[in-house]
Amino acid sequence: MLHVALANIKTYARRYIAVVLAVAIGTAFLAATLAVNTSTRATLKNSLGDTYKNADLVAFQDWELVPEDDPDFEYTELAMEQVEDIRKLPEISTAYGTAYETGELYTADDGYGVLLQPVSAEQNLGGMELLEGRAPLNADEVILDDEHADRMKVSVGDTVGLTTSESTKDMKVVGIQRTSTDPQLSGYAMVGLPESVWTKIAGDSGSFQNIVIDAKDSLPAAQQALAAYFAEHQMRDVSVLTADEKVIKDVAMLTDGTDQLTVVLLVFALVALVVTGLVVVNTFNVVIAQRTRELALLRTLGAKRKQIRSSVLIEALVIGIVASAIGVALAVALMAGLIQLLHVMVPSLSYATLALDAKGLVIPVVVGIAMTVIAASLPARRAMKLAPLAALRPFDAASVKNRAGKLRIVIGILLALAGAGLLAWGAIDGSLPIAFLGGLLSFPGILMLASLFVPASVFGIGKLVAGRSVAGKLAALNAVRNPGRTTATATALLIGVTLVSMIMVGGQTAKSSLNTSLAGEFPVDLTLSLYERQVDDAKTQELARELASLDGIEETSTFVAGTAEIKGREDEAPVQLMGVDPQGFSKTVLDQSIVPADGQIIRFNTGTEEQPKKLTVGGRELDVKVSSAALYQDLVTKDTLESLKLADSENEYGGVLIKAAPDLSNADITALVEQIADVANVESYMIDGGVVQNAMFSQVIDVLLAIVSALLAVAVLIALIGVANTLSLSVLERTRENSLLRALGLKKKQLRAMLAQEAVLIGGVAALLGLVLGVVYGLLGAHATLSAVGEMSYEIPWLQLALVLVVSIVAALLASVTPGRRAAKLSPVQGLATE
Repeated sequence: MLHVALANIKTYARRYIAVVLAVAIGTAFLAATLAVNTSTRATLKNSLGDTYKNADLVAFQDWELVPEDDPDFEYTELAMEQVEDIRKLPEISTAYGTAYETGELYTADDGYGVLLQPVSAEQNLGGMELLEGRAPLNADEVILDDEHADRMKVSVGDTVGLTTSESTKDMKVVGIQRTSTDPQLSGYAMVGLPESVWTKIAGDSGSFQNIVIDAKDSLPAAQQALAAYFAEHQMRDVSVLTADEKVIKDVAMLTDGTDQLTVVLLVFALVALVVTGLVVVNTFNVVIAQRTRELALLRTLGAKRKQIRSSVLIEALVIGIVASAIGVALAVALMAGLIQLLHVMVPSLSYATLALDAKGLVIPVVVGIAMTVIAASLPARRAMKLAPLAALRPFDAASVKNRAGKLRIVIGILLALAGAGLLAWGAIDGSLPIAFLGGLLSFPGILMLASLFVPASVFGIGKLVAGRSVAGKLAALNAVRNPGRTTATATALLIGVTLVSMIMVGGQTAKSSLNTSLAGEFPVDLTLSLYERQVDDAKTQELARELASLDGIEETSTFVAGTAEIKGREDEAPVQLMGVDPQGFSKTVLDQSIVPADGQIIRFNTGTEEQPKKLTVGGRELDVKVSSAALYQDLVTKDTLESLKLADSENEYGGVLIKAAPDLSNADITALVEQIADVANVESYMIDGGVVQNAMFSQVIDVLLAIVSALLAVAVLIALIGVANTLSLSVLERTRENSLLRALGLKKKQLRAMLAQEAVLIGGVAALLGLVLGVVYGLLGAHATLSAVGEMSYEIPWLQLALVLVVSIVAALLASVTPGRRAAKLSPVQGLATE
């Protein structure tokens, strides 16, 4: 039967184009998902893990290893002593510590707040990448990152002033290093100092966040040596991970201690697998149904069931190999193109990278081949159960009127109900695996029930829009005259649109929720504190108006700060108070719940201590409201502050609160801080706030969403090509039917219009149903993923969803053009003679 299978492929090559495309795009979807997985990790390693991306191992204090029931536990501080000991280990090539201290750098023109980092002269890992010059060796030498060196107009050989906690002295710039792509650091000017100098500046607080290590020969040997070293020195709370493992650990810290990244990417891989199977099975169902008579004829000529089945499976195997290889190549090309486009469109994400591994290339090919063979065997097995003469009669598709259809409906109802229950449970409980299992059960159940509502929906909408058009009426009637064909045609687009809209809604809700959570944590973008000036509210308001005119600033308001005693709290330091104007403050603060009223104090950073409902502050009883936001002073109104007896009125100071534009990058924020410092004639350290943290988290979210957009593009490709495949196969199946209509007087123009309207009806209804399902799945999935992280903020991207609907309808219309022309060109006599 091998010759028969190969002859079939050669003779009916056009028939298999649709199958090859279906398998290729399904495989491409899975391959792109796995490429997204590896690329996401590589991109995060280039950003969050920039300081150790080229390292073999990273040692750090792991709070998960600290015993909760041991109050006498001695915490580890990784210091220069440990770095030097690790360097002496025979299994280690080199090691260095990462940590940062604040300082001030002065040029001839201005002063800048900077972060000081220790630099090893022999350092050759990811923590420092020299672009020019050399590493600092002497106590009066520094290196500077290229972005801020350019902004400060500093080059190798220049002398700058540097103020640290230890002293102020002139330093020579001996090197320029690459600016860090870590979103936690990229907004700061980075100054590198020799390790010995940095250690003196840091003093007792000079512990390292990480010790970054390069193994000499064997990585396992280095891991064993480090484990033995930390065990010998009783450092039980130190973990040693590879750079890749440390990236995952860092991402987990950003997502409330759980590795949501791995879970989300695993979900995408499983969704890709399910969609691949559904698309391929759906396409093969149509192809095998077309070949039922052909296969039955072979049976009448003496071919055995096993031989027929082998022939079909050989065809599927050949198609699977070719299509899977094409799909993987398509996925790699698409991902590479999208990464390059991302570099061009968003220069700040230049560290996004394409990463591939053998597993990500082999698994899609294996899955594609297996899916093709399985998808071909299921309908072939159903056809083989028929007697040869029975198979030569018209094939009866599953419907609610036969046993197969009734069984399909019952299974569909059970899957849909069970899946919906699990989906609701997972969303309420905040468990993404349970919610995904619910989606995995409910969606196939809904597809099995599609024959109940898709044809009826198409027919109902068709009658509304058809009017008196003959083509429109025929298009509506065709939807219910062969429900199985209509359902099969709509399913491909339904799958794609559901997935696309689910990702859109879930991603938008995730970003909105995380931004809302960040707004509550860091409610003020920037705070300009005028520490050394006497309080002059009129001048401060004038400064606020001047700052409001700067690009990147949306609103400003003023404040007055002071301290007051709390009655009955002799053991507590005077409370730090910030007096604000409620009306102006409400325009600059991101969280309206912390706008104070007269006679009220809003307390921050209170920890677990329970606060009374009223406190006597500065001789006046105030109502207490507690907030978890990160502000250093408790809030009162200016009127309330004036009525209090301040503990040290001479140290009162004023300032300006600033609301920045939401689309500023880290670099824009750094430039804005410098502008504010220039206008206010202050040092940059007097300006702080949550906008840097907001920008950092937003950048991480944008990276993830940008990479997931690659997956979205592949999903759109599946939806568009899938509907074209099934519509083309449907028109081929109806060659005799369309020819009969032509023989009865239907004009070519009417035939093309009928097919176009039928495609638009089916495509529109499938897209609408897919949008509804996608919105539901997206909202529930986002809730299951993020409800444990913080407050949810649901957001539906209506404009994007409307665009998906329009694209789906246009794609369905375009899909009908080629088969419509082919049907119109075929003469009625030729068409009626077609088998």
